[in-house]
Amino acid sequence: MSQFEIIKDITGTMKTLLEQEFKKAGFTTVTLSIDRPKKENIKSFPTVSCYLYHVSFHPGYYKERMDTLVTTYAKDGSLVEYYQDAPAYLFAHYIISVFGNSANEENLLLGLVIKVLLEHAIMQGEELKGPAFYPDDQINIYPNLSSDYNDILAFWRSLSEEVRPSLQYMVKFRIESERRSKELKRVIGRELAVR
Repeated sequence: MSQFEIIKDITGTMKTLLEQEFKKAGFTTVTLSIDRPKKENIKSFPTVSCYLYHVSFHPGYYKERMDTLVTTYAKDGSLVEYYQDAPAYLFAHYIISVFGNSANEENLLLGLVIKVLLEHAIMQGEELKGPAFYPDDQINIYPNLSSDYNDILAFWRSLSEEVRPSLQYMVKFRIESERRSKELKRVIGRELAVR
């Protein structure tokens, strides 16, 4: 498993979710893009852009960094124990913007994005697309409540673009370390002799 691909797979999962839900709602001509939301990257209208613009560590990341004791079974059925580095918990920050033929169309598309992400705030199992996910993984999709209009304005200025109807979302995820200690040997029994 290539867990370093998790960010790519999260972006693909978000894109697939939006594509499927837009088609279910009857919007078959909407293009979904994960490219930088600049006018030159928009090939057709209407387009919904789901752009990853920032990745950050979870605020409690360093407080929670402790090795974990892992217990599994070997092929012969015996217990195998080792310490593994704690995972890194992160947030992927997305800006979702719409490019439509009219303001009405953009408002409609943005409303559907809100509905889809509200109904799929937690994704797991078959909803997760890509090889980097573990079977028990789940990702949480949150609206970025700490962002405001100034953040949106700064983003569009950094691209030298006009302000577009946009939303900011965060996706919480983890990256597992593959580094682990040597296998632990437990004391199974002791033999004492008295002389």
